Amino acid sequence: MRPTLLLALASTLLLAQSKPIPDRDLGLAKGSVFETPAPPRFLDEASGPGEKPLPKRINREYPPVIPHGIAEALPITRDSNLCMDCHAVAGPKKKGEATPIPKSHYVDLRRAPKAQAKTVAGTRYVCISCHVPRTDAQPLVANR
Repeated sequence: MRPTLLLALASTLLLAQSKPIPDRDLGLAKGSVFETPAPPRFLDEASGPGEKPLPKRINREYPPVIPHGIAEALPITRDSNLCMDCHAVAGPKKKGEATPIPKSHYVDLRRAPKAQAKTVAGTRYVCISCHVPRTDAQPLVANR
């Protein structure tokens, strides 16, 4: 017999002897792959600015979490961004003041990557594209 035919025959015999894997054991989720689990319920942060301490940043590369409620600031539109009312301040952060928008947010990396603008770059204007509000939700992945 040819080696390729022997290999094909051997693999067919091995597959015929193996047991099927139940769908509940295929992924990381607990349950069937055909079920659609409901996400856990959580409550949005309801505190006002400055009422609670800033949450610890998990990693300097990740955008910081918004430490206060934002329900009254939504939706962010081209004509209305209430985040700018408090956070578009010049200079370093002072005790009791809102965290200033970093200088990096005033640089338009697409059109003028070497120029510092006077306004926040359009790609950075919708804050909640990167910054998420604090909630009482448990982390999906354990922080080690």
